[in-house]
Amino acid sequence: MGLSQLQTTMLALEMESLVNSDDGIPEEVEIYADSLQEALKIASDTILAPIGELEYEIHQRGSSGFFGMARTPYKITIRKSKELTDKWSSELEDLNVSLENGKKFNEFGEEVEPDVDGRSIIRIYSTGVFIKVIPPKGQGQPESLERASEYIHKAGIFELDKHAVEKAIKQSTGEPVKIASFKPRDGADSSMTIDIAPDEMEATVLVSAPRPGGRHLMVKDVVNALKKSGVVYGFQNEGIEEALDNDKYGVSFVAATGDPVVNGKDGFVDYKVRIEKKIEFKEDESGRIDFLAKDLIENVVQGQVLAELIEPEKGQNGQTIFNKILPAKDGHPTEMKPGKGTILSEDGRQVLAEKNGQVVYIAQRINVEENYVIGGDVGLDTGNIMFLGSVTVRGSVSDNMEVKAAGNIEVAGSVQKAHMEAEGDIIVRQGIQGRDGAVIESTTGSAYAKFIQNTELHVEKDVIVQEGVLHSKIHAGSKVICNGKRAQIVGGEIMAGEEVRVKQLGAQASTPTLVTVGTNPKILAQIQQLETIKLQAREKLDKIEQNIRTLTTQKSAAGEGFAQSKEEMLQKMIGAQEKLTERLKEAESEILQLTEYMTMLASSGKVHVEKTMFPGVKIIINGAEFNVNDEYNHVTL
Repeated sequence: MGLSQLQTTMLALEMESLVNSDDGIPEEVEIYADSLQEALKIASDTILAPIGELEYEIHQRGSSGFFGMARTPYKITIRKSKELTDKWSSELEDLNVSLENGKKFNEFGEEVEPDVDGRSIIRIYSTGVFIKVIPPKGQGQPESLERASEYIHKAGIFELDKHAVEKAIKQSTGEPVKIASFKPRDGADSSMTIDIAPDEMEATVLVSAPRPGGRHLMVKDVVNALKKSGVVYGFQNEGIEEALDNDKYGVSFVAATGDPVVNGKDGFVDYKVRIEKKIEFKEDESGRIDFLAKDLIENVVQGQVLAELIEPEKGQNGQTIFNKILPAKDGHPTEMKPGKGTILSEDGRQVLAEKNGQVVYIAQRINVEENYVIGGDVGLDTGNIMFLGSVTVRGSVSDNMEVKAAGNIEVAGSVQKAHMEAEGDIIVRQGIQGRDGAVIESTTGSAYAKFIQNTELHVEKDVIVQEGVLHSKIHAGSKVICNGKRAQIVGGEIMAGEEVRVKQLGAQASTPTLVTVGTNPKILAQIQQLETIKLQAREKLDKIEQNIRTLTTQKSAAGEGFAQSKEEMLQKMIGAQEKLTERLKEAESEILQLTEYMTMLASSGKVHVEKTMFPGVKIIINGAEFNVNDEYNHVTL
């Protein structure tokens, strides 16, 4: 049996102590024993060295006497092999240096190869004496002839091919080179012990050092011994060679290993989206964290891959060093079912979103909901809301909060100084109290509210209010209608593409109120943007035309002497002139079309006041202004 891990560790420590002069461990003992084997065992325990690493000298041979009488013991002097002691001392010194220096790094912080001196390995085989010269690493020193010769002499080799030694040292190939013919000394050879693990998955070998003149083991010796022990698979030839080259005597090393069983992994569903709602605050470039951006909604778009089915893996059978096959288990398959708002791909391996919305994971199924319902208020607990569908708020929207939706937004309560944006309709059941900070926008729909106060509101279609609009900026692409019993518009700025209908416009206090109809705010903004583009293009065109005139004049004056670089610049200027001229024409054409559409709208624009219109109101229709200085009842302008 081989040494246990604890025994191996203790042996290493013992061998380290052997080279210390003040540790109290004798390097040589004189023993009286009934047999040579018993003497070697006692010496091994005293010197703390394996029997295979001991040298001995018999001074008196023992005798068993006659029927146990007149017995004489063996008298033997036993010592640690001088060659092995020197070797251990050298290797321990190298180990200490290695531990002290640790890893090396260059000036860029990159790990570099450590500095290791070259060395010689002397081996005595049945076919002769061989030297293997290991080249240095890093900045290490190469092996020298003097040091190699010392190792050769310590091995008891004195007749050798010096030319072969010199050549091997010079080339340092790391390959064995024969340097002498030598007959190993009988009884001094290296030996080994093989230990097979109970599970037959590993074979370890414990090698004893040869005494001076004894034969070293080769890789094939170890392999053949393993085969005789029944091992037929998993030979670790490189590991065996490394152990023999580095004289790992008295320490077990792995010589053969089996292949462990690898059971296949079960199939699973790989979710491509978040199925658990976790608050994850993100830090911007300036290090600021927006604690209102809680990102609780997992938005998805139509056709997006939500989950993918991963097939189970096949297991890999194991194999012992005795060539016994160990069966593995294959992974178990799993099932993936589409939920509401999702569909399976044609191959059945992916779940896709059937529509825009949020991911909801219920009962092991992934669903896509078009409507996101908030049970209470939108505030610090919910954070800001951004959803690729419709949002329903059972409560109110608090100050400084944001609600953005690709569909509709419906709020059962009120909206404070908040920002709301939707592609569809915006419905606020209890009204908007903006306090000069609320901004509401619908890019394609209408807005409905009980009242609107101190708010900026932009919609593509209509604004429908029950009670009234107070001191707000309202831009509607179509109509603004206040149709409740006390419906009124007081203060602020109202702009509608077609009509403003209200019961009471303005107030008895002559509150300034501006109403503009027949003007679509978005189209007006487009016209203003095109006018800006037109102005910029005109300025660039003027500069280019001036440069063209200058270069054309220089070309006429220079004739054939006109520089090629200037000719290329002139052609580029002419090309830019053509592009800018075309852009100006396009901008002017679009402005003309939009202006004609605005004129058409203005011709049908009207303001209808069912009850009273008060002084302080200013009405603009198709460029015509009307300042109200008296009260008017039941009027249509």
